[in-house]
Amino acid sequence: MEIGSHTIAIGGVRVSGKSKKYLFDHLDTVGELLALSPFGLITDVDGTISEIAPSPEEARVSPVCREQLASLTKQLELVAAISGRRALEVREMIGIEGMVYIGNHGLERWQNGAVEFIEGVQEYPARVIAALEELRGLLAIDGLALENKGVTLAIHYRHCPHRDHARRAILEKIATSAIASEFRTMEGRMVVELRPPLGVHKGTAVNALRESYRLRGGIYLGDDASDLDAFRVMHQKGFAAVGVIADETPDEVTREADFTLNGVGDVARFLKWLTEAVPELRH
Repeated sequence: MEIGSHTIAIGGVRVSGKSKKYLFDHLDTVGELLALSPFGLITDVDGTISEIAPSPEEARVSPVCREQLASLTKQLELVAAISGRRALEVREMIGIEGMVYIGNHGLERWQNGAVEFIEGVQEYPARVIAALEELRGLLAIDGLALENKGVTLAIHYRHCPHRDHARRAILEKIATSAIASEFRTMEGRMVVELRPPLGVHKGTAVNALRESYRLRGGIYLGDDASDLDAFRVMHQKGFAAVGVIADETPDEVTREADFTLNGVGDVARFLKWLTEAVPELRH
């Protein structure tokens, strides 16, 4: 069984892939993965189950994706969402009981009716505010927006008339700022993020879920550079990484994905296929 361009193990069998694959051409392989139990379906949000919107506030989860995810929570051992948004915001955005919601790239998790933060992050809300003050001068750039996400800071330049100039100005300002430069700087789709330098990312979040739920199989869906850490963990464990491809998708996502889907509409179609396939494969 081939998966993507990586040599990985599925159910203990080593396999080597040679080319990128459109997922719907390889549903038999996905079916073999689904037969492994416990199984986890883990998805990014923006650009994966929600179209990229002009601003974070305008984004909405695809109704079809929401409906299918709700069904899958009753069929699979784990259905989770991992996002750069706050965990509470992710929960409110998706609104499905029984899903696990992880926010700020793994720094926080909605659990037992409250947000729980990982150890060591408590000092960062104050440092985010201080970094925001250092960077406030960037607001002079037309279209730029600063977003305080509690323990991280996002600098959006999607609406800037000259995006390349805005991106360079952001990175230069961070590099010369005493507090902001102490954060881990990461880039996404028209956004630069400052995260605590704690070695936490979507990959560590995926690994924690794998251990907690003792997963033997899994699929991760993501569209952005921030998902690459999760892709790599999936490869290491013999699970599958699915890249959701759109015009702004970084080349690395396409290269490192085991399978690909073409946008949110394709994700909705795949989730619908899953809800129909799981009962047949687990009878």
